[in-house]
Amino acid sequence: MPDENDIPLTDEELARAREGEALIAAAVAEVEAPQSLREAIERDRQRAAARVPFWRRHRSILATSGAAAALVVVAIVLLIGGGATEPSLNDVYASAKLAPTEAAPDPAGGEPSVLAAKVDNIVFPDWQEKFGWKPVGRRDETVADRPLTTVFYRNPDGARLGYSIVSGDALDGTPPGQQVKRNGNIYHVAREGERTIVTWTQDGQTCVIATSSPVPPANLVDLADSRNV
Repeated sequence: MPDENDIPLTDEELARAREGEALIAAAVAEVEAPQSLREAIERDRQRAAARVPFWRRHRSILATSGAAAALVVVAIVLLIGGGATEPSLNDVYASAKLAPTEAAPDPAGGEPSVLAAKVDNIVFPDWQEKFGWKPVGRRDETVADRPLTTVFYRNPDGARLGYSIVSGDALDGTPPGQQVKRNGNIYHVAREGERTIVTWTQDGQTCVIATSSPVPPANLVDLADSRNV
């Protein structure tokens, strides 16, 4: 009696085996797993293929090939998803140009004056008296499990800007644009089409001012630096 491993595969079994191979390859190629994990999976797949010819694999492998591939995908997703997620800088830039969803926060006094709105330890400034920028709206949202608040301001010329603060630790990554130093602080000033974006870290948090209005970048840095002491 011929050995079971030498019995040719049926077309259906061959198709199922190839499907399992394709799923594993897709998991390795498309899921953003750590490079070391992707390389380890690929090495194991190649070693298995070298030890046993594809067309002579045991039928028990065929029965579980789809499940094995699914487990590989689940393992990768769990490994990646196990860490904390955070918004990207682009998420924050996008929020800064959206429309407000709530009324502007009220003035709260102080010296220098502030608004009745804050994110963690940072209070939004009241720029109306000193710089002529009046608060005109607010937007609160959650991006990648992190609270993000934007207060919108308008000056007498009709220019508008959004000032966004992300709750929690500063976001990873170097902000785009040119570095500008002011009073010992570093601000990243970038142009994105018609938008000017200023990004900085204040009290360990990521802050962004963005505007599509023709406001000199130096003026935006003045606003950012006015409370970054």
